[in-house]
Amino acid sequence: MIKKTIFTAVIATITLTAFGQQWPEVRPEAKAGARWWWLGSAVDKENLKWTMQEYANHGIGALEITPIYGVQGNDANNIPYLSDRWMEMLREVQKNGKELGIEVDMATGTGWPFGGPWVPLEESACKAVFIDTTFVGDAVDGLDLSVLEKEAKYCRLNRAMAYWQGEPYDVTEYVRNGKLTWKPADLLKTKINSSTNKTQKKILKQKLKDMKSAHWQVIALYCRYGVMNVKRAAPGGMGLVVDHFDKKAVSNYLQHIEGAFERTHTPYPHTFFNDSYEVEAATWTPTLFEEFEKRRGYKLEHYLRQLLNGDTKILSDYRETLGDLLLENFTQQWTTWAHKHGAITRNQAHGSPANLIDCYAAVDIPEIEGFGLSEFGIKGLRKDSGKTRKNDSDFSMLKYAPSAAHICGKPYTSSETFTWLTEHFRTSLSQLKPDIDLMFCAGVNHMFFHGTCYSPKDDPWPGWKFYASIDMSPTNSIWRDAPYFMQYVERCQSFLQMGQPDNDFLVYLPVRDMWQKNPQKLLMQFSIHAMGKLAPEFIQSILDIDHAGFDCDYISERYILTTNYKDGMLETATGTRYKALIIPGSGNMPGNVKAHIEELKAQGAHIIYGTQTADLMKAAKPEAIKADCGLKAIRRKNDTGYHYFIANLSPNDIHECLPLAISFKDAAWFNPLNGEITPAHISGDSIDISLKSGESMILQTYNEAMPLNDKNNKATAGSITDSMVIKGPWTLTFTEEAPKVKKTFSLTKPQTWETLDDDNVKVTMGTGVYTTRFKLTKAEAKKHWKIDLGDVRESARVYINGHFIGCAWSVPFILDCKNTLKVGNNEVRIEVTNLPANRIADYDRRGIKWRKMEEINVVDINYKRTTYDSWEPMPSGLNSEVRLLEY
Repeated sequence: MIKKTIFTAVIATITLTAFGQQWPEVRPEAKAGARWWWLGSAVDKENLKWTMQEYANHGIGALEITPIYGVQGNDANNIPYLSDRWMEMLREVQKNGKELGIEVDMATGTGWPFGGPWVPLEESACKAVFIDTTFVGDAVDGLDLSVLEKEAKYCRLNRAMAYWQGEPYDVTEYVRNGKLTWKPADLLKTKINSSTNKTQKKILKQKLKDMKSAHWQVIALYCRYGVMNVKRAAPGGMGLVVDHFDKKAVSNYLQHIEGAFERTHTPYPHTFFNDSYEVEAATWTPTLFEEFEKRRGYKLEHYLRQLLNGDTKILSDYRETLGDLLLENFTQQWTTWAHKHGAITRNQAHGSPANLIDCYAAVDIPEIEGFGLSEFGIKGLRKDSGKTRKNDSDFSMLKYAPSAAHICGKPYTSSETFTWLTEHFRTSLSQLKPDIDLMFCAGVNHMFFHGTCYSPKDDPWPGWKFYASIDMSPTNSIWRDAPYFMQYVERCQSFLQMGQPDNDFLVYLPVRDMWQKNPQKLLMQFSIHAMGKLAPEFIQSILDIDHAGFDCDYISERYILTTNYKDGMLETATGTRYKALIIPGSGNMPGNVKAHIEELKAQGAHIIYGTQTADLMKAAKPEAIKADCGLKAIRRKNDTGYHYFIANLSPNDIHECLPLAISFKDAAWFNPLNGEITPAHISGDSIDISLKSGESMILQTYNEAMPLNDKNNKATAGSITDSMVIKGPWTLTFTEEAPKVKKTFSLTKPQTWETLDDDNVKVTMGTGVYTTRFKLTKAEAKKHWKIDLGDVRESARVYINGHFIGCAWSVPFILDCKNTLKVGNNEVRIEVTNLPANRIADYDRRGIKWRKMEEINVVDINYKRTTYDSWEPMPSGLNSEVRLLEY
């Protein structure tokens, strides 16, 4: 809907720096980062310099080196991981990074998960193999407990247990070469002979008699080592995945990496990175029985039958113990090791069997991952039916890492961003914005692309590619206008890194409810793709809180115990404050946690069970922009007031005057697309909100009135009063295109160029330049105009009368004409850059070999091998009329 009067930020384009309203100082961390795939680590100094210069020029501020498999026929140039030559290349990157202002990070291994040729079998990830059998009687001779012959060399017997009448017997010492020879009757006879109690002797003698026909269950548990090799490993990194649950194994793994740095006197990187925990086969570790008894207070081996039968109590305790071991022996040890060398850690905890909040909180920078394309229904946002995958990283999933950062006072939350939005060569800048906006609203403030691939400058197009999109690299046509996206990210993150989080509620993460699910399998991984099934009730709780107009952070039992009640608020150990604690789910938690919550409640803290809106409103005031308009937003507190990042990820244009949940005296809008700062129109405790579908803005509120703001506010009132179509005729020429297009095309109206009658233009990748002239009267030239480009495929730089007015790369594709229009003839020049899809499809139709990467090569969104020769031509250029909108 459009009200009669719309208060738009664009009219008052006055820079308000003089009045204290300005963009925050930009830290290096505010720039976008990228995972940097090194294929075969086949890098050289010349191309490293050129590539990093490209990244710096386009606004990337951090590169995370992740070596993976190589390029076919390029073995001679591969550099083994951690070799002297590899470390030399790392030092070259560090030198370039200092000169170019690029932070250098690296994965603590190649591919994923951690592992390599230096991991011995006995320190590798392992699983439990159970041999479950029976025998009858009071003795057994040669009962076969062996594993399959082909598995024997990888298996070590961990424990053998016999069960009768509910009693467990450890028979491990009686197993030889996979055979059990044991006389349980001898044990009873010994007890009978040593007993002095007549009643007890009588019971034992009867038991000995019954034992002659006893039905025994025998369970042998083997550690099966070497269950997984490093995925997508690089030369020098191929080998077994390390046992993440074993302290010594992880220590030895890290010491090997440390040795390479010390041997070559190479500075440690800024950050060590760990990818999502994907060791799905690892269900055991050799010391699990001992660790379990120490932590849970009873012997797991006494309950192997219950474990295999899916007993929820035993299974939950087993899963909790694995989580403890992962947290302590891997995550915490890895972070301590990095700190010892002056580095920090960035970690993806998702996929692990542990409490995600604890694992995220144990590192310096928690990192979440977006996987797929969100379906928001934003007006004008291009869809690509059949060539996208649904985003499994829903809003509730995206909040795990930010929650850990917020409750622990960590300044940054990062993201592995845009993993598999669409098929390769088909992802546009406009498709990136809504998903990064959703991440920003969840609390991300330090994004990393997934990713960019090192490729030599002179390698034939499309160069070296990683198998998954997105491809944010110089060989992708979207690279031309990518700096405008980078500027957007930088402006957003400069605000999102400023101040402190100001979410309303803490929400207890009901991990014990989750651990008791799926009893048919041992391991439970809290992965992105599984959470919809593991935690649908929790997800709904978080969505209920969001829809009611509130925001929250998750908290674990460990951090609840260090939370206090102070001055009417709950306060975590690092000083982050909340209005209440919400307990969803069954409330299943240990006694000490319940007792602490009751103590907080007795002190006056709001403890809310469930997510009824009425209960939430007793503790906090909802944000109308979320509850009434369905906008996504996050609020932070700063020294002069509060600031909001607000995104309209709905199909509706929003034009409302709404109150805020916080008190304020003044406010200003900051536009992250173009850097403009404009005063907000304030009416009492309300602010005019005007956001088209797909738009986002930053709102800064102030505790004190800002000079001249009232005067400026009166000048900002305006409405859309008229529009006109720029009719043309248009000319279309090309620049930076491949293949070359020599023709100049005359068009009666804008149209996409794959429809034109020329073989090269149908498949070219590059920039089409649309030019036309139009006249304005004196009265028309005085008006304030915006130019609406309509449907752009895929981004457009616009010049009016030779003046650059901006790049339209996201919906709505509308730019302010500023003061460029004049009386009489006006020239508009629109440089539209398309995607590489048509060119790569043409390559496949002509049989040009470009898939030259080893191992997985390039696959589709379903990880299937594919070619693109059957792709229909993608529209390229201007796909609708161009209009001027008068305000």
